[in-house]
Amino acid sequence: MRTQTPPFTWSEDLDETLNFWFWLWRSGGIENAELRVRIQQWAGLHPYAGHLVVGDQSRFREYLPVGQDWRRNWIQRTMEGTRSEKPRAHRARFRAMNAIGVRIRVQWVMAPFGERWLFPPDLACLGVEGSTAEERGSAVLEAARALQ
Repeated sequence: MRTQTPPFTWSEDLDETLNFWFWLWRSGGIENAELRVRIQQWAGLHPYAGHLVVGDQSRFREYLPVGQDWRRNWIQRTMEGTRSEKPRAHRARFRAMNAIGVRIRVQWVMAPFGERWLFPPDLACLGVEGSTAEERGSAVLEAARALQ
């Protein structure tokens, strides 16, 4: 039986609900302040509750084909990048995250790479467009340090 908590927790994901809000923001449907509010609301929801919220939005059906294509392309690029990365790079990133010792939940979002939204204690929304696997790894490390 394990009595200690792990030194760090780290997850990376992308969420359809969250990406709808980013798409809406990019298309001028909401302002920066509203985007931040939506992210914070999303962070407090059950994973599937957000889908109920965005399903009622008037532009959600407009977003779906765009979002699904974007997600498919993102997954393909991520898999290709992961396969091309050396195991040594994976180990180095794991050790660096362990050394930071922080909890982090990364959500990759429909925004240019380098843009980030941090919500202490553990949420980082990171733009993924135009990034490489190596750059994404570095961005996660930087976000973890910033949230530390």
